[in-house]
Amino acid sequence: MIDRREFLRALTAGGTVSVAGGAITGCTNRPTGSDRDPNTVTLWGIWASDVDKEAEVIEAFTQQNPGITVSVSQVPSSSQGDASSVITAVRGRTGPDVYFMGRFSGAEMASLGLLEPLDELIREYEGVEPEEFMANWVKFSTDEVLYDGQWYGLPLDTDTRAMYYNTDLTDEAGIDPQLLDPANGPMTLDQMWEISDAFDIQDEQGNYERITWIPWDGEASLLMWAMASGVTFFDNSTCSMTLDSPEMLAVATEYASWVDRLDFPRVDAFKATYQPPNAPPTQTSFFSERQMFQISGPWGVQSQSDYKPDMRYGVTHVPIADGSDDPFTWAGGFGLAMPKGSSRSEAAWKLMAFYAGYEGQRILMPQISRIPTSMDAVQDPEAWDPSIEFFVEIMEFARSRPPLPVGTKLWDAMMMMQDSLNQRSRTPEEAVRFAQDYVDPTMQQFCPVRLPEGFGEPDPDFSL
Repeated sequence: MIDRREFLRALTAGGTVSVAGGAITGCTNRPTGSDRDPNTVTLWGIWASDVDKEAEVIEAFTQQNPGITVSVSQVPSSSQGDASSVITAVRGRTGPDVYFMGRFSGAEMASLGLLEPLDELIREYEGVEPEEFMANWVKFSTDEVLYDGQWYGLPLDTDTRAMYYNTDLTDEAGIDPQLLDPANGPMTLDQMWEISDAFDIQDEQGNYERITWIPWDGEASLLMWAMASGVTFFDNSTCSMTLDSPEMLAVATEYASWVDRLDFPRVDAFKATYQPPNAPPTQTSFFSERQMFQISGPWGVQSQSDYKPDMRYGVTHVPIADGSDDPFTWAGGFGLAMPKGSSRSEAAWKLMAFYAGYEGQRILMPQISRIPTSMDAVQDPEAWDPSIEFFVEIMEFARSRPPLPVGTKLWDAMMMMQDSLNQRSRTPEEAVRFAQDYVDPTMQQFCPVRLPEGFGEPDPDFSL
């Protein structure tokens, strides 16, 4: 069996460890590509806080494949497209065989030539066409690793968003519990503002003492509200960004009205008081019962258990605009990829398919409070933590960020637009024009590019 204390000590120290048949062995730097030992797989693995949980996946894999050695390093991975570690490794021929990657980075990394396509490996080792094999995962997660007609990764987890609420505060405010019951559908934005007008408390100087919600707090953002409103960001027919579209301008204009309505500087001061920068995880405006609602992901369930176990809370849908039909949520997540220089060996493929497949997800997902993307794992209640059931149920309504080779610039543009509206440094018209001018010229360098067929549409094959 793996000595996890030794495993963790090695990774915490920035080193690497190898697992062969369930035992840890020494590890040295190895040559890349075809010169590598085909039965040794180098893996840049999961974030540091969960390496012990990843170790269980590796242990299960090596028990099934005793002839394969897995050498694990913990290298930071960003879901917003920071590829600096991979770029350095690929250039220096020191990259791993398998890389734990933010899926939103997939198309961008592939466009830069940093990843190996998987199509031929699927045909060779699975004996089926790539489309058939990739149908074993939730579609929006495979869309994020599809670029220019080829797949560049296998999906792992996902993480829908919902709205947490403090039950004591909603009871005190006299909110009808039926309004919060997700079985009755989401509240409207108008209803949220009615509650806000009745519940928010400000002192004589106008400083907030209690607040209903902050539509740019937690996992809420201008980008989220744009997705909720059906903004597409990109036009397949013209291969151009659409950040200055009438739909995006309408969202930016409404968002700016929220900034004025709540008075951003006063909200900022409120957050600085009850949740200052670098505060411990126990110190939040939501945990201190100063904030009634907060939008977050499934990891919030574990946070509630760890940091505020005595708090009475519930979870419901993100509020939607009047007249919208279905609930809304958005999802991201991570996956496994092969950087350029990977051995592309059968052993490396076996590790990827096991780790990202049903068996690996069934081991890992319940421990990290994330949602599996394997169709079999999603439909297996033992493959995810039952406390996040609501987040799993709303996956059918999930939308994801468009997998484009300018993913990082798109993310940055939306964050800059949000910041400029918060600070009132640009009008909505100026903000959308700036965002378009910031992203589209770079996008044109990659054209022609199309989003995956059916991107943004409900997955007809998804069911629980």
